[in-house]
Amino acid sequence: MKNISGLLILTIAMFLSACGSGGGDSAATTGAGAGGGGGTPTGTTIDFSLFPPTFFTSYDVSADLSGTFSNGVNPVAVTGSVTEKIQAQSTFLGQAAIPFLTTTTFTSSIAFGTAVITNYYNMDAANRRFLGSEDDVTSTALTTPTVIPKTARIGDSGSVGVYVDVDGLESTITWRLEDGFDGKAKLIIKTNKASGAPDNTVTTIYLIQPDGTRLSVEIVTFNETVQITNTLSGVYK
Repeated sequence: MKNISGLLILTIAMFLSACGSGGGDSAATTGAGAGGGGGTPTGTTIDFSLFPPTFFTSYDVSADLSGTFSNGVNPVAVTGSVTEKIQAQSTFLGQAAIPFLTTTTFTSSIAFGTAVITNYYNMDAANRRFLGSEDDVTSTALTTPTVIPKTARIGDSGSVGVYVDVDGLESTITWRLEDGFDGKAKLIIKTNKASGAPDNTVTTIYLIQPDGTRLSVEIVTFNETVQITNTLSGVYK
């Protein structure tokens, strides 16, 4: 088996995710990990927090993941795990920041790997921004600052920002809120990478409650060069 690390696995440069989906987007919004399957539509006048209640104070969650590597012909089963934990205040690009450490591992019959990514947010709760991320391969930094709203309603969408990595490749991150049914919503964060980047698009989908609590996660990475879609999903413990 081949060992794969860093951004080649997951560029979760979002609220995760986070840190993104092109060819994987439609699949992501209907999968079990994203809370698909229908139910009673959630009201469009409900305000959903875009961050969990303890996200900037004591956040520490994990989930077991399962999914597939697929080229549209021969899918390969994948299992793994993800942990997301707030770290002590530090600095990023010369400014005070709140770091979040995300560790994702996976294994399959053809590959295995670990991605350790630290995502940074600014300190101003009234004007929250995602500053960028660092991992064992590269780093990204904010070039176009965008304030992330505290709450949103189903149908709302917006920008997280434009980022550039150490090789000068740009990524654009956006968010949107879709119906998660039965009083819940799907927070969908999409990273569109510049042409030539290892992973062109990554989509992270959280099934959330109105207070922002994340119930499950689904991560879909689409590599346009080799036409492979990687999907991992799981329920938070």
